[in-house]
Amino acid sequence: MQCSVCQTSMQSLGQIPIRTGGTSGGWHLLLGEFADVTEGVFPLDVYRCSRCKRVEFFDLDESLPAR
Repeated sequence: MQCSVCQTSMQSLGQIPIRTGGTSGGWHLLLGEFADVTEGVFPLDVYRCSRCKRVEFFDLDESLPAR
């Protein structure tokens, strides 16, 4: 991967799970585990530029739903 700002090779930091959906705060206290029924977790690949320290996220395995 190349940095979109300085065109330097980026270092892979691996995949991290990104949580989407679900609820938080008072609804989570009221509904308990039912509040997380609509939650989804998507793994995103993270890269960091060794030159400008920019961090970018990519969906290299195309696991995200189409919009």
